[in-house]
Amino acid sequence: MTVTGMMSDQRKETLSGSLWFVPLVMTVCALALGALLAEVKLPENGPLSPVLYHGGAEDARRLLLSVATATVGVFALVVGLTLVALQVAGNRYSPRLVRSFLRDRPTQIVFGLFIATFAYNAAGLYTVGAQDNYPRLAVTMGIVLLFACIAALVYYVDRVAHSLQTHSLLNSVGMAARRAVLAQPPGIGRSAGMSGLDGVPWDEPPVGAIQLLAPRSGYVQRLQMDALMRAALAEDAVIQLVPGIGGHVVQGTPLAWVCPANGGVVRPEPLSRAVNRAITIGSGRSSHNDVALGAIQMVDMALLSMHVFDYHTVEQSCAELGVLLGRIAGVPLGPEAVIDSTRTIRVLVPGLYFQDYLELACGEIRRKGSSEPVVLLALVKQLRAAGATATPQRLVMVRRELKLVRASARADIREPHDLERVLREVDRTLLLIGAGQPERPAVQLADQ
Repeated sequence: MTVTGMMSDQRKETLSGSLWFVPLVMTVCALALGALLAEVKLPENGPLSPVLYHGGAEDARRLLLSVATATVGVFALVVGLTLVALQVAGNRYSPRLVRSFLRDRPTQIVFGLFIATFAYNAAGLYTVGAQDNYPRLAVTMGIVLLFACIAALVYYVDRVAHSLQTHSLLNSVGMAARRAVLAQPPGIGRSAGMSGLDGVPWDEPPVGAIQLLAPRSGYVQRLQMDALMRAALAEDAVIQLVPGIGGHVVQGTPLAWVCPANGGVVRPEPLSRAVNRAITIGSGRSSHNDVALGAIQMVDMALLSMHVFDYHTVEQSCAELGVLLGRIAGVPLGPEAVIDSTRTIRVLVPGLYFQDYLELACGEIRRKGSSEPVVLLALVKQLRAAGATATPQRLVMVRRELKLVRASARADIREPHDLERVLREVDRTLLLIGAGQPERPAVQLADQ
């Protein structure tokens, strides 16, 4: 992807998260439609005459004014429903889910329909004069838009009611995380964690490196690897980024380290401009390339649900986390090195390892719910899903996490029966992912 393409994607993502862009476009289209229909003069006895509005000019003006007024009132109801949905999602599940509501395209379209209907009918008051020879088709379209708004209101109320359900929220977050995995951002897929350069200090500046300072504070949302590679080749330099996707940087602190690749001298000014163009820094994390953000949102839902003793939501969150872990368990993860044709490292990008994702998905839930068997059993099922697709090296990490679950159960569960349930499930899962045994013998073992 070129820099221009990345900037275009960035603008699309910014506009898709705003509540004003789609309504603005729909309003402009509605005004253009009204201006066009105002020029259409239909005969009194034409084929469309039975469906056209046939009142007088004054009646038409009152109709347009009534529709515009009613639309504003109903739009206030729609805004109220949206604010309630945002408040419920933020307080009950996670403040980070508010972003999903703002980016919901059907919500933006419903907003746009109401605003466009108001603008269409209000502008129509200027085209309907005292004469009865007014544009009847344009006035009829105002009535059609009113019925469209009523249908949109019914649809929106139903959508809000369903979108606040736990499974809908988790499915939305999970799909966004899986799309981010498929996009293979830096640190996931390709050569991530597989450069074979074990001696490279990923988290330390190279000897004699020059620091490039961040132009603003915020979170890294996108990285344009091709642009970084071209800049490194043009200056015969090595670019080592300090934050990866989702990392936070403070203005004036190092954003990247650069050093000569072959003992020459690097020019920091052109490299700084290239790095700033290739890295998108925003005020918040973006789900477009940030897989960890999806896991954080699902963990948030689990933790807040435990606070109100809603353990069924914890089970659903762990199930969705298991799907995500299963998706990345067989994918290359970790810091990524981009190498040129001479096998020289040109760009180094930090990235999370599989162990980091395991800790993110399990650690907080395990520590907060260590005394609740339902929570620990949900974690065991989550880890079983991860172990089903994990490589042999990552199976060691999954088994270690299962042993932590077992240790937590022994330390905090006081009821012997509940403790036995958790220990059996842990042993059963260790047998399944360790020896590859079929499901049936494991069930028989648990029944003994």
